[in-house]
Amino acid sequence: MSARGRSAAGRARSEATTTNTADLHPSLLPLAFLVGTWRGEGVGGYEDLEGFHYGQEITFAADGRPALGYVSHTWWADEPRDGREPGSPLATETGFWRVQPGEDGKKVVEVTLAHPFGIAEIYVGTVTGTRIDLDHNVLIRTATARDVTRSARLYGLVEGGDLAYAIDMEAEGKPLQSHLSARLHRVTD
Repeated sequence: MSARGRSAAGRARSEATTTNTADLHPSLLPLAFLVGTWRGEGVGGYEDLEGFHYGQEITFAADGRPALGYVSHTWWADEPRDGREPGSPLATETGFWRVQPGEDGKKVVEVTLAHPFGIAEIYVGTVTGTRIDLDHNVLIRTATARDVTRSARLYGLVEGGDLAYAIDMEAEGKPLQSHLSARLHRVTD
């Protein structure tokens, strides 16, 4: 296939990606509640870091294969400081979420994420109803990336059907501690 043919095939695949659960692979049914686009605000902080507010949009998309595509974009939603203005881009994550059978009938969630600042992560956890605990984490980083050594994540639906999450991080020689949390509402077409 020519490069031109591959580009057309890539476009077709992108256009086939959807936030509709009708395209959900059967193995992903435990994650069906995530499918779609979510938007809202969160708070962040860390030891020796002044707290801040941020906006976020996350999309979980299905294309019929046994993994959900995942993209997250965040932006500054606080008062101007440190060269940041409201709306300034902060972090981006991209990756995939999949479900595997686990022991005792539990569903194991495997998540791979890449960050543009030199860090890639693999999480393994469980899904119970609409709660996802990602507590086992492997992290690799480039020589110039921040010294992050571990993180854990908790996602779930809360009152009103919103998606909430919390991320704990261990970095720069400091112990695992709260870093980010947000509450996002489902974006409807």
